[in-house]
Amino acid sequence: MTSSTKRTLLEAACRVIADQGIERLRTHSVAEAAGCSKALLHYHYGSRRELVLAAFAYSDDRAVQFVGDRVASAESGLDAVRTILLAWASDDGEMRRHWIVWAEMWRWSTFDKELRALVVQRHTAFVRSLAEAITRGKLDGSVGVRVDVPQAAQRLAACSDSFGDQAVIGIMPPDEMRAALAAAMAQELTR
Repeated sequence: MTSSTKRTLLEAACRVIADQGIERLRTHSVAEAAGCSKALLHYHYGSRRELVLAAFAYSDDRAVQFVGDRVASAESGLDAVRTILLAWASDDGEMRRHWIVWAEMWRWSTFDKELRALVVQRHTAFVRSLAEAITRGKLDGSVGVRVDVPQAAQRLAACSDSFGDQAVIGIMPPDEMRAALAAAMAQELTR
């Protein structure tokens, strides 16, 4: 369990990443945002890199919990898929922050092999959650029986990733992103 101090530091780091990006993140900015000394920050996180990696894991864990809480009450597999995708596409400020942290980590992982492994692990879990919901839908009849589960999960994850990035940078308004995700779900899950 994350201590209260660590949680405060990680939340501050996530806010700074979402506001300024990883490249411009400075430990003194995170310490200031957390209302603590730079020495306390370095006591818990020995380097900027360690802080960024911990912030990413923390942010993703929070987002997964947010989505999981909503999926738990889904009435069907199709409803679970919709809930997963639309939770990520919500207008909730914290989810938007998670998305920006994800986008930053995704970009940074292009040039960092260790980080890439962490991003792959987290993204694979996202695709797996979609596949589990699609499988549930095939079993309960809310998803077409001929749907190729792994392929549909991958394509829906790709749509979510691309539409989410477009919404964050302002190319696509959030309501259009949700409509595009709904169309992708209809295309993928009714075969």
